[in-house]
Amino acid sequence: MHLVLRLGLLSALLVALTGGVVGCAHGPPQQQRDARRLRALERSFHEFVSVQVAADDDIEPAIARLESLRFEYLDALTTSVEERDRLLALLRLAEAHLDLSARIRRVAYPVGVADDARSGFDASLSARALPLEATGLSLLGQVVQRGDDVGVDGRFVKRARLYLRLHTEARLTPDDLDILRTELVAVTWPAPRTLLDTGRIGQRAARR
Repeated sequence: MHLVLRLGLLSALLVALTGGVVGCAHGPPQQQRDARRLRALERSFHEFVSVQVAADDDIEPAIARLESLRFEYLDALTTSVEERDRLLALLRLAEAHLDLSARIRRVAYPVGVADDARSGFDASLSARALPLEATGLSLLGQVVQRGDDVGVDGRFVKRARLYLRLHTEARLTPDDLDILRTELVAVTWPAPRTLLDTGRIGQRAARR
């Protein structure tokens, strides 16, 4: 299935899922299972963002790994009973898409490529990165919207807002800068370095 179509189906599915998830009456055992699952997924997430995307041939295998990770997080999103866990699953989905998009845009030029061919190579990378970026930004919007809908303004919602401000190059407020500094040194549920180290995401995370 074409990547754009797959991502369009993902967006539609997420709207349905997040709109239909409601609070559950499950107790601590279910919460503990959810926590264990998210910790296991966290290992998979960090393995994914550490995968090298150094050449054109690395892109499709990385997209395949993203698809596998995506289904795991979608399942966690539909089964988790804590709102914070659902927001984390949504945020990690967004970050996975945005991280891969940023890494695709930074793929090195092939050895010996002429200067006048570099713009064409960049355009090819952009065409593959843009659908991922669009999905990631849409997911960030869903994190913020869901946080507003359920009255949660915790760390994951604040991080989603920060990403969106970085993407639009809005002037960061003192509160934004405090969140950025905190996230850059966070040990638990840390942000991918591709998204915060440069202070830019999306197209603004491309090679300088």
